[in-house]
Amino acid sequence: MRKKSEEIFQTIREYINVYFMETGHSPSTRDIEAGTGIHRIKVQRYLQSMKESGEIEYGGRRGTRNAFAKTIGESVMVPCYGTVKCGMPNDPFVDITETVRLPRSWVGEGEFYILEADGESMKEIGIDPGDLVVIRRQDTAQPGEVIVAMVDGETTLKRFLPGEDRIVLHPENREFEDIVIEGERILRFVIQGVAVRIVKGVR
Repeated sequence: MRKKSEEIFQTIREYINVYFMETGHSPSTRDIEAGTGIHRIKVQRYLQSMKESGEIEYGGRRGTRNAFAKTIGESVMVPCYGTVKCGMPNDPFVDITETVRLPRSWVGEGEFYILEADGESMKEIGIDPGDLVVIRRQDTAQPGEVIVAMVDGETTLKRFLPGEDRIVLHPENREFEDIVIEGERILRFVIQGVAVRIVKGVR
């Protein structure tokens, strides 16, 4: 029973976050009911519980469309650069397609951009086609981090496994093979950022 309750809490949280990304403001209970299929009375009960725990601010039944307000603190505008291949590398992104607002608490400090996942090579860690991957822009990474990398002039999203004389870009899908970079190709290998968050259900 507790597990079911936690699943409902998580469903509501995720819907609030996605709604905020798309609209710039928080949803009403009516919006949450329509978007999740959870009855409004139950939504109100869960929101009240979240309010009591200090997770959100909630105006209750008296409010209008903006009665429900998520406590997000500082926000940051993040550019979207199209798609990144979750498979073999593809052409590098160049054009900003849109800009979205994210809570600073989601991503921390730094410079960020967003890419839309294309392909299934990372699906075993929950990155599916159409998911939005929030990337912290940096040119170094720790072993085991999921990175956006440029390989021979093309970009890909993979797990970073460096060795003494080679770099392995590991897909999180047993049907795909590692991309092994060694020899002179290492000189053409560039880290473009580290994945910090996955946003599902926006596209």
